[in-house]
Amino acid sequence: MVKLELEDFEFREEDDKVKFVFMRYYHFLVDKSDLEKIGKFKVHKNFIDFDASEKTLTNKINRILKIGMDELTSILGKRAIYIHRDSGIPLLGTNEFGIVDRDTNIIEVKPHTLCNLDCIYCSVDAGKSSRKVTDFVVEPEYLVQEFNKIASTKQHPVEASINPQGEPLMYSRLVDLIKGLKALKSVKTASINTNGTLLTEKLIDQLAEAGLDRINLSLNTVNQDTANKLAGNVYPLEKVKHIILYSNNRIEILIAPLIVPGYNDGQIEETIEFCKENNITRFGFQNFFNYQRGRNPVKQKSMEWFLKLLKENEERFNIKLVNKAEDYDIHEDSKIPKPFKKNDVVNTRIVLPGKYANESIAVSEERCITVSVKPRSKDVRVKIVRDKHNIFRAVLAT
Repeated sequence: MVKLELEDFEFREEDDKVKFVFMRYYHFLVDKSDLEKIGKFKVHKNFIDFDASEKTLTNKINRILKIGMDELTSILGKRAIYIHRDSGIPLLGTNEFGIVDRDTNIIEVKPHTLCNLDCIYCSVDAGKSSRKVTDFVVEPEYLVQEFNKIASTKQHPVEASINPQGEPLMYSRLVDLIKGLKALKSVKTASINTNGTLLTEKLIDQLAEAGLDRINLSLNTVNQDTANKLAGNVYPLEKVKHIILYSNNRIEILIAPLIVPGYNDGQIEETIEFCKENNITRFGFQNFFNYQRGRNPVKQKSMEWFLKLLKENEERFNIKLVNKAEDYDIHEDSKIPKPFKKNDVVNTRIVLPGKYANESIAVSEERCITVSVKPRSKDVRVKIVRDKHNIFRAVLAT
């Protein structure tokens, strides 16, 4: 007997197939008849026993795995793409996955695109009702490797902000990612932006041990009905409140409510009172904005309206709510060179499907470029229409 064990995989029998579960939230199916060609087998959670030689298993399983990973599907039923060190896919250039540097000492890390909620205000169209057709997930070692290249150029101590277009706690290798980032000499702080619903006491302990410094938690309200409406789901408010109290003695908690006019703008006081009663005094209130591809349940209100709301509550509670960049230890810092700029015409190669059905992702000069239409060939010339912060969008050149 020889044992098939694969890092990041679990196995389940489903009728005449075996489900290969990858990184907890992705899978592909393999016909049992294909596995029987290797030899008689028995499925266990963490491995499969085969009545075959090591050579036979190696020769035949590699082909099965290659086909399977090309058919990878996320828990939301979308096609999923695994991006790793040998994939040839750069981690700079897109806002969907990888690394984003906005010319400061805070560098964003985007390991995947899954979310367990379906928030009615979501600016990136994540969750169950998303219109996207593709999910992305990135190898943690690749993220750390490429992050280090950027972080090592910074003049200020770096914050690694794990801020995906989704929920970071659905990234199964989150603890490993944090350990890797905190091991870098240039990284002073590691933080995550989370809705908090998947936090447990055990996970908090693991995150603290890994070196996580701060949790930016989007507790939008302490009213259960409003929380449910905003989350587009049943929001486990009492569980989140409990875990906030548990976390606050282990990892710094920053409460970051999004104020959605007509929903929770009249409930700020209750949120502040809950936090003050439990010795949580750091806030990062955010104003809701309309985005072209986001969900827009209401029309945005001005920053003047938002700041007036915060200042009124600052005076009432004698607590700081209006913050500046330096309050978050954010400083302008070195910029990554741009290989091309807006209006440039660039030769590219299409390598991935895009987030949406009418998009593709192309590569040129070690950057990803999101192309706004589906080209008919792999090699295409595109015109850059966006280049801010090394996030590139393009259209087909005419």
